[in-house]
Amino acid sequence: MAPEMAASYIFGWIPSAIVTALHFKKHRQKVASAPYRQLQTNLQKVDLMWRESHSDLMPYSTGKETVDLRAYEKNLLLMGTFFLFLSWLGFFFNLLVLISVHSLAVSRKERKLFSSDLAGKDLTAQQVRAILKECE
Repeated sequence: MAPEMAASYIFGWIPSAIVTALHFKKHRQKVASAPYRQLQTNLQKVDLMWRESHSDLMPYSTGKETVDLRAYEKNLLLMGTFFLFLSWLGFFFNLLVLISVHSLAVSRKERKLFSSDLAGKDLTAQQVRAILKECE
């Protein structure tokens, strides 16, 4: 009985690792997407940036976006490692987090910003301020 339990525990690492890899893939696709890049470009015109780790706007500074994205990925790696050791239970928690982060728990502010012209086309600083005022 013990060898079967051990094998089942170790076999549970595979789906858990796959879900963690899916987290990374979806995150990297999002930050490399045209709407995300356009949003960041428009926000920089008014000295702001979108922080993925906080799902909020923050003051812009050079290199801060890269640091934030690395911190977000570090958190994904830590969470994935923790869930890996929980095996099957970790797989289900990890899957729940993945679904929540990418569809269920997206803030209204994020939805508004990404569905606005900020993520769609190049705008002037005045237009950016006007849209941000609407989104608050």
